[in-house]
Amino acid sequence: MKRDSYRYAARLFRLLSHPARLRILDELRRGEACVCHLQAVLGRPQVYVSQQLRVLREAGVIESYKDGLFVYYRLADPHIERILEEVLGPAGEAVPLPGCTCPSCTEIASPSCNVSAMEVE
Repeated sequence: MKRDSYRYAARLFRLLSHPARLRILDELRRGEACVCHLQAVLGRPQVYVSQQLRVLREAGVIESYKDGLFVYYRLADPHIERILEEVLGPAGEAVPLPGCTCPSCTEIASPSCNVSAMEVE
């Protein structure tokens, strides 16, 4: 393994060591999501969620696009999904997320609106 590969791996593991960022990535492996959806999943203020998303985006792990008033996020690095699969197991079934007001979540049983039982500290 080259020195740069070790640096990349160390940076990636630092990103994954934060519970909220890990939870965000776990949610995004089920499909893209907007900030308000991730806010509902984490139960944290929008500012906090946006800060964590910025860190992940700047690291190149996630990417975003704007659709109307909403900004959607998705995994940009296929390695992340494989790592999460190894560490957390299969993504599991998507279930509707009550309380989220994004367009995806207002449709009943939307595949992009889901949450698992994992809590964030």
